[in-house]
Amino acid sequence: MRLLDRHMTLLSGSLRTLLQRESDRRRWADSPYAWLFQPYMGEESVAMACQVSEGQPAVISVAAVVLTPRRVHTSRMWWATLSVSPALVPATLRRHHQLHATDAPRTPDAECLTELADFIGNRPLVGWQLEHTLEPLNGLFKSVLGFGLPNAQVDVAKLHGRQLRRLHPHIDTLDPLGVALARWQLPPLIWPSVVSEATASALLYLRLQREIALTA
Repeated sequence: MRLLDRHMTLLSGSLRTLLQRESDRRRWADSPYAWLFQPYMGEESVAMACQVSEGQPAVISVAAVVLTPRRVHTSRMWWATLSVSPALVPATLRRHHQLHATDAPRTPDAECLTELADFIGNRPLVGWQLEHTLEPLNGLFKSVLGFGLPNAQVDVAKLHGRQLRRLHPHIDTLDPLGVALARWQLPPLIWPSVVSEATASALLYLRLQREIALTA
């Protein structure tokens, strides 16, 4: 029962989102991607961060890092800068490479996105303002593979806001990630890369889980 309760708390989003996940699960039941739609019963999660350039065609830098209830595993990470047409946006690509320390840009084709999907698996996703973070990435998944990421999700920004109001009911503010890290006495973002954002989101999530357990 404790395991079931823990995983039920991870489910977020509207009823429409949950129904869409169930529809996708049935649709892809006989495909190589079927396992991605199955419930995850382990203890790992994947923290995600994503930054998108302005203008078209968009350049997207993505990072995903594995975490367990006690630590963030920075040695288990996937990150890349994705561009549909690298030759058309060289200046933007250079900026993304400098900011996010990724390797040569990759084309978000079926091979690339399948590699990312295999890395994430069916583990729950955590991240700062996660719905907004995943929107451009889900767009790529839907256009190339035919489905968005079906994983259970935890928005760390909402978790932070709820716990902060629980401790300080008079506070009515929407903190940026840097302020939230400071509030919970975590290291600041030293460099605005997707890797640092994903890692910071993971650390904040673990800290909030401990705080919630202490005040429950």
